[in-house]
Amino acid sequence: MIQRIQTVYLLIIVLLSGFTIFLPLADLLNTSEGLTYLVNLKGIYLIQGAENIYQSSVWSLSMLTILIPVLSIVTIFSYKNRVKQIRLSVINMLVMIGFYVLLFLYLWLGSKNLNADWHLRTVCILPLINIILNYLAIGAIGKDEALVKSLDRIR
Repeated sequence: MIQRIQTVYLLIIVLLSGFTIFLPLADLLNTSEGLTYLVNLKGIYLIQGAENIYQSSVWSLSMLTILIPVLSIVTIFSYKNRVKQIRLSVINMLVMIGFYVLLFLYLWLGSKNLNADWHLRTVCILPLINIILNYLAIGAIGKDEALVKSLDRIR
């Protein structure tokens, strides 16, 4: 299980998703009023001095972000059923794409409602790296499945 390259890819996805869960994703800057809003998975917060004032919830984005490492862990432990691993990885990739769709939807709606410009932080590139790693994991799982099928034909 651990000695396969796809397991390494999936473990890196779990680690990078952990960073995505705990770090802020974007800033909303209202230059006319001098307000700064912070977007993380807890919600959209108005930052004033040392205190954060809650503005809006982003619960669906939070659920998708938590689902990504969970699906990766389930995929790792489904190593005996490679077809199931491929299916779970494809679902995980769709969830990662859904993360970006929801993030941009929340940023667009938030910037429209708060009259602010949005600026992404570098953390937002981690799900893109996860998509690439997931694609590589799907390829490695497919190679393993092809190898097992070819060995079954030889017998």
